[in-house]
Amino acid sequence: MMAKADDGYRLVLFDAPDDPQAVRDLLCRVTGIHPTDAMRWVAHSPGVWPRPLSEIEARDLLDGLYEQGVAAEARRADLFPNLSPPRTIHGAACLPEGFRVTGLRGEPTHWVPWDKIELIAAGKVEMEDEFRDVSPPTWIVAVSTGLNALLRRPQMIARRQRAVRVPRDPVGEVVIVRRDPRVTLRVIENQMNYAYLGDRIWPLAAENFPIFLEDLRTLASDAFVTPSTLALLEDGPPQDFAFPTSQSLLDYATHRLLWSWYRRDRDRDVGEQRTEN
Repeated sequence: MMAKADDGYRLVLFDAPDDPQAVRDLLCRVTGIHPTDAMRWVAHSPGVWPRPLSEIEARDLLDGLYEQGVAAEARRADLFPNLSPPRTIHGAACLPEGFRVTGLRGEPTHWVPWDKIELIAAGKVEMEDEFRDVSPPTWIVAVSTGLNALLRRPQMIARRQRAVRVPRDPVGEVVIVRRDPRVTLRVIENQMNYAYLGDRIWPLAAENFPIFLEDLRTLASDAFVTPSTLALLEDGPPQDFAFPTSQSLLDYATHRLLWSWYRRDRDRDVGEQRTEN
């Protein structure tokens, strides 16, 4: 029986399984999902199972995944972190005492002590290509276009002559999660005021964004810094910090937040066992 969204469990896989077909079969057996749908999800794991599960389903899946050596957990839906929608901010400062968010007129609107920042997840988000108008056609071209329009596709001809496709570079974004209370902040590279950098400021936003990220990483020393953030700061392979959309970066941040909790709880349990022994 399918669990309700408000009282079910959410399954999270933290590893890509060594035997995807075995995980597919486990999902089919426990949930009744079609093998093709199960395999499609497994192929994109690690990740979050897309629907809530009953407690029995969650336990059966965790037992099976444990036997296969796949790190996973099931978290109650009402305790599952919801980072949407993030608050996009346009002015902020990394100060010794904490992270200060400012409004349109420079007034302080939010203050986060550094020990309250729980996660920093950054990446480059792909942008759709844009079309730019070119010079208007001469009267000769206009007459030629009119004649051709009688015989071929007028809109396609007109668009090819009026506009050119201009590829756009990916834009940096960072998701910042604070705890107690949980608030999600988002900074977009080319929509941020970097005035707080003072003498360190550069002419281009693309030059200032990494400096801002490095300040975040250094000052929020207790925060979990995602692998994508480290790859971006350390000039790693572009595919390690590339995201197709802002939502995909937010989904990644949610998964990494869950992983940080899972790792913290695991390390705590290991420490308690050592103390007892």
